[in-house]
Amino acid sequence: MGNPKEEREVFAGFLAAMPMFAGSPVTDWRQPAQDPPDIEADLADGRKVGIELTSWLEESQIGREKKVEVLESSFRDAVQPEPPNETEHIFLIWLAPRRKIIANDAPAFRSELLALMETIDKDWDNIPWSDSPQGFDWNDFTNYPTLRKYLNSIDVHPRRPGQRKGGVHWLTFPMRGGAYSPDWMVDSLVECIMAKTTKYPAKPPGMAEFHLLLHYDKAFLYNTPVLGIDFGYAEAVRAAAARVGKAVGMFDKIFVHVPVADGEKAFQFYP
Repeated sequence: MGNPKEEREVFAGFLAAMPMFAGSPVTDWRQPAQDPPDIEADLADGRKVGIELTSWLEESQIGREKKVEVLESSFRDAVQPEPPNETEHIFLIWLAPRRKIIANDAPAFRSELLALMETIDKDWDNIPWSDSPQGFDWNDFTNYPTLRKYLNSIDVHPRRPGQRKGGVHWLTFPMRGGAYSPDWMVDSLVECIMAKTTKYPAKPPGMAEFHLLLHYDKAFLYNTPVLGIDFGYAEAVRAAAARVGKAVGMFDKIFVHVPVADGEKAFQFYP
């Protein structure tokens, strides 16, 4: 993981969820200067155990998602301060970006976008498909050069009966998603474990036991979900454990910590 502050938070959270992970209470723990391990823990029975930390992540997905996040952030920043939605007919707008907005163009982008919203709202009854509950696409930016530079189109969603004016965060993006399989994150868990088991040929000196702790954190934001129909974090851990078997290298025990889980948050992967 490499970030001392993050590592402290990870281990403290895990210890709160599974205080007897090593079979004896932890009396003290620290982050040694020599790595491995990331954590040294003293136990009430006199043993000292080392814990190696790593994240349960699918790295290839993170790169793609962060690029989208940076792109969308440039648009969210450009429309600030985002005014409340006081239009008569528009409920929300989904933006379809062409490229990242540069800071110098942000004021013009915001001004033109709000001007276009006013134009669409006033001419609502003359716009084809404006009576469709699904809304309509708009890609005519003839009089809006900055919008034309940065947008492919906008998706206009109409206000339905009973939906009040004044909503916030109405200039936004569709939720990212699509088809996925929980198997992808099971594969990722197996790969993360195998990367660590092949890295260390021996236990750190002075350690009675050497444990591996995988932490599910950034994956919640950037990776496809673990959860599926009748399938959750516990099922993913069991599925990955069945595939890894006893091929755990120098590790005496392996654990998975999922602070975002409902209910059980710490799982013993091996043995």
